[in-house]
Amino acid sequence: MANPAVPNHPQYDPQVLLNAQPVIIAVIDPTSYKVQFQNQTSLAKFGNISSQICHEKIANCAAPCGFCKMLEAIQSGQITSSEVPLPNEEYLLVQWSKAETSTGLTHVVETITNITESKRQQKYAEALNERLEAINEQLRDRAIRDGLTGLYNHSYFRDSLTRIFAQAKRAGQPLALLFVDLDNFKTINDFHGHKAGDQVLQGMGQLLSNQLSPGRERLIGRTSDLSARYGGEEFVVLLPDTPPEGALVIAELLRQRIMTLTSEPELADVASLNLSLSGSIGVACFPDHADTPAELIEAADRAAYTAKAAGKNCVKMYEPGATPAGTRSPIKRV
Repeated sequence: MANPAVPNHPQYDPQVLLNAQPVIIAVIDPTSYKVQFQNQTSLAKFGNISSQICHEKIANCAAPCGFCKMLEAIQSGQITSSEVPLPNEEYLLVQWSKAETSTGLTHVVETITNITESKRQQKYAEALNERLEAINEQLRDRAIRDGLTGLYNHSYFRDSLTRIFAQAKRAGQPLALLFVDLDNFKTINDFHGHKAGDQVLQGMGQLLSNQLSPGRERLIGRTSDLSARYGGEEFVVLLPDTPPEGALVIAELLRQRIMTLTSEPELADVASLNLSLSGSIGVACFPDHADTPAELIEAADRAAYTAKAAGKNCVKMYEPGATPAGTRSPIKRV
């Protein structure tokens, strides 16, 4: 006697359920690759292909398709799948699952779902994420770059110096710092305008940048070297694993390049002003002249003051005792 508390569950014809599915469903004999059954969605898409080879009629392949994972589904007993791009930019999701017949044969149920819209949304989301990442990268770069010269800014230089100094100390390697002060820069702004001054600063940015410009060799050749605008017309160049004699060579080359800066294409407008550009450069090194990052900056700065006092347009290595400790040089930078 039926239990009145349990409702009678309706019975369905499995074929009716399969025909009600919006996805393409075909049952395939894996030994012959012949189609044994199609639901209505499959019939509407491919026509009646019963007893015909699936890869020939469904995928128009002479041999089993390269994306086919039918045999893997049989061997593993798990559902396998492949995303298949079509020439018309549509995408299909093809899935296979093992199915036992009532007579003990092994067949495979293959389903095909059009996932074009979801793939388009996925690609749009990926493109949007890439765009957002690019914007974030630009924002991060702006936070550490000087807006006028494109070099690293003062804050980033300070942070980098602390990190690179610690690395040099651990490794027992030398570290050199060049402190570059453009000579008579105030005169350029006063007599030729701030536009000319900005163009000169931009030219210094190009000169000290690690980016290779057409027709010009890089002054600072290693990616480990770091150039920054320290402030105003002052620049710094950090040279890891560089002994004092190597730093002097680079500093002298930089001094000479500053003198010919107006011959660069980006300073063509300034060239007509007949400016006489030069720089006073101070050099200091770890471990010879400093035990801390702050001491290295101070030593290079003092050496630049010494270069100013010596008549400008020259390179000076830091000499302990040249300027009394704890006092600033009386030389006024102009």
